[in-house]
Amino acid sequence: MATDTELVSFTLDDFEARTGSAVSMIRTIAGLYLRHESTPVARSKVLALAAAAGVSTAAAQTAVSRLVDRGVLDQSENSCLHVTVQAQAMFARGNQRIFTPRQMQAEDWWCLVAYSLPETMRPLRHQVRKHFLQLGGGLVAAGLWIFPAYLRAEVLQVLSALQVRSYATVFTTQTPDFPSTPSQAARLWWDLDRLETLHTTFLNSTESLTNEPASFSEAYRGYVLMIDAWRALPYLDPGLPASMLPSTWPGILSRERFLQLSGSYEAKAQHFAQDVLAG
Repeated sequence: MATDTELVSFTLDDFEARTGSAVSMIRTIAGLYLRHESTPVARSKVLALAAAAGVSTAAAQTAVSRLVDRGVLDQSENSCLHVTVQAQAMFARGNQRIFTPRQMQAEDWWCLVAYSLPETMRPLRHQVRKHFLQLGGGLVAAGLWIFPAYLRAEVLQVLSALQVRSYATVFTTQTPDFPSTPSQAARLWWDLDRLETLHTTFLNSTESLTNEPASFSEAYRGYVLMIDAWRALPYLDPGLPASMLPSTWPGILSRERFLQLSGSYEAKAQHFAQDVLAG
């Protein structure tokens, strides 16, 4: 049986928010820095972190209020902010997915999920579909989804959190017998055009970032912008094997770009953020 925290933490996932918007940027700042603070953080310091990432004070004030309303942040009587328990669970769940992007190899296994929900549970059908898409699932047919096997644990977490595990059968298999070619199957089961656009957008948005930031503040701003542009991609893109992707697939370049920039920016960005939070 899923806990209330698990149920709510899944509803807090948001991969539709516009990258670079004030709400998206402060959500990213909360996931990178605020959630690690042992005590609530003064609202003024959160606004300072937002300003250093290029978000105006007015936009940041509104964004913070929206994230409080959505249950990502909580505000105490003295205007200090902290990440809610449910959002902590959400950020922890996403940590490995975002910072350790995975790519399937030809010999890797697959996870298939077959389920049928009764008419009385119709609203949950939409929820299952939404969360399976956000896990990077491919829709093979009504009630049948396919994932890389390394996502099996997360698939089971979704089914448990939505309390529909008893309606689903989960299979693990090595070699699906595709109805056509692997690349044609990928186009049928995943929205590769959308994923390609997202990868290209990430590459374009990080094009101006130098390989080595000149200062801690530059590293911080670049890192927050980069993570904000990236964080939805390793969820929506399951990391399909090369045989299922176009030869010009930009996901390979964007993954390499993310790992390279992370190595150059993360430590200096952390240093800057800690200075602001400790000030």
